[in-house]
Amino acid sequence: MIKKLIMNADDFGMTQGNSIGILMAHAQGILTSTTCMMNMPYAEFALKEAKKFPKLGVGIHFVLTVGRPLVEGAKSYTDKDGNFIRPKDYPDKQPHADPEELYVEWKAQMEKYIEVAGHKPTHIDSHHHVHLLPWHVEVAKRLAKEYDLPMRQREQVLDTYEYARCDDRMYGDDANYDFVTKAYSVDDEILEFMCHPAYVDQRLYDMTSYCLPRMKELELILSPELKQFVVDHNIELINFSDIKKMAE
Repeated sequence: MIKKLIMNADDFGMTQGNSIGILMAHAQGILTSTTCMMNMPYAEFALKEAKKFPKLGVGIHFVLTVGRPLVEGAKSYTDKDGNFIRPKDYPDKQPHADPEELYVEWKAQMEKYIEVAGHKPTHIDSHHHVHLLPWHVEVAKRLAKEYDLPMRQREQVLDTYEYARCDDRMYGDDANYDFVTKAYSVDDEILEFMCHPAYVDQRLYDMTSYCLPRMKELELILSPELKQFVVDHNIELINFSDIKKMAE
């Protein structure tokens, strides 16, 4: 059984509805962490509202595949209109950014987070896990070390902080008590469990095919049964600010 759990909601700031759902999942459920998309129009709303919940860890959700970049002019990941290219439009369904262009864009997203929030994020991850693609991971590691932050990992690729393995399998029909509790019943010291709870508003409905299942995830995170499971198994709820830095 895991000893410590980071329950992290992706996509904070994508829409007003999904951001409110994430805050509800924290205030009334077992959610401990989220990550904000700084190129989205509700990013500032989300970060402002998060200040009302000091125990909620808020990281940065680096973006490369939806919306517009913060820095104009990059050629390796934008279409003719200057928007990020969606994964479905790449031949192999995966973005391939020039490392230096990517560094500039993700650094701009990081600096905007700091400007709006008034502090660094708790950690780094990314939309569609693009920071873990083999040709992008060195950029993510560079920024993690530059800003002295932990980051989401499936397998350990960054050694500056304690390793928290990410379980990112909960989608749609997998948002149920049995699936989640089985995922928690592993021997990891620390587990990050990724989720996407939300209230669905029109913008979210228009933006993503993964829409209504987010409400199912929210219901699960709020459920008394899952809360009781955490209590019964002495699982400590933490966020990435509790992750210890490794001795140099």
